[in-house]
Amino acid sequence: MISLVVLSFTSKKNNATTASASVAKINTIIVDAGHGFKGSMSSPDGAKGINGQEDVISYEVAKKVVEELKKQLPNVKVLETRPTPFFVSLQERANFANSNKGNLFVSIHCNYAPKLREVRREGSRTETRYVYVGKGKKRKKVKKTVTVPVYKTYYHPNPANGTETYVFAAHKTEDKEDIIMENGDIFENEKDDSTFNTNINDPLIKQQVALWTKQFFSNSVKLAAMVEEEFVGIGRFSRGVKQRQKGIWVLQATAMPSILIELGFLSNETEESFLMSDQGQQTMAESIVKAINRYKELVEKSPAAVQQPNNGKK
Repeated sequence: MISLVVLSFTSKKNNATTASASVAKINTIIVDAGHGFKGSMSSPDGAKGINGQEDVISYEVAKKVVEELKKQLPNVKVLETRPTPFFVSLQERANFANSNKGNLFVSIHCNYAPKLREVRREGSRTETRYVYVGKGKKRKKVKKTVTVPVYKTYYHPNPANGTETYVFAAHKTEDKEDIIMENGDIFENEKDDSTFNTNINDPLIKQQVALWTKQFFSNSVKLAAMVEEEFVGIGRFSRGVKQRQKGIWVLQATAMPSILIELGFLSNETEESFLMSDQGQQTMAESIVKAINRYKELVEKSPAAVQQPNNGKK
């Protein structure tokens, strides 16, 4: 049994479409700085670039995002999963977001591409080998000189560049539904304070959870697209909105619309320099906040906006 406080289940006459007729409210935003230092500042967990470190850059940009959000949206609660430079487990991050009834989860990371490997033939050389010739009793081992190719391996900087934003993979829908179901007891009813217990195997409950999952995916894609549009607006190259086939834990384990932003490639010297600079970090942070503002305005003003389970009372 699980306790659900759900707008569309306060009456048997209501159905799963009731939720989608309400206007969503963004009351709590969770900002997640990827990775972190384990134990000490000399033991990073994220990718290491040419000169920079993902732990540091994602942390600094996340702090700037938090600062901008608090400045521009004073009535919205903004919480950090990694408020210090040190590492926080993925499970702790997701639990933190869910227990604080987040309406939006924004994770910030940096990308990295390994060097390109090239194997090139560079001439030949002679070798002396022992080979067997003949058959039966006449078979014997003789010395033979052969010519063999000579290869050399070269590594080149990877030209990969640009931003990309991930949403939870569509094939991870069942995982997302499980998380929503598990966190049902923190959902709030926007019309009254009543609560009741209901069977998680109830078809109506399953229908509502499936609806929320679909809505979360749709809203995640909307926000991700807005983030990438803002990056393009400041001259960054966008690699688009993506789904990672293996899934990303913090995206599928959070009961809310969730995105993971890759700010750029630390393996690209130009991008790394930009992301290490205070101006670059501030510009990226402001772009992310602009996208969040656009998203908030869209879902709060549209009568067809998605109702989100973790919303607070009006």
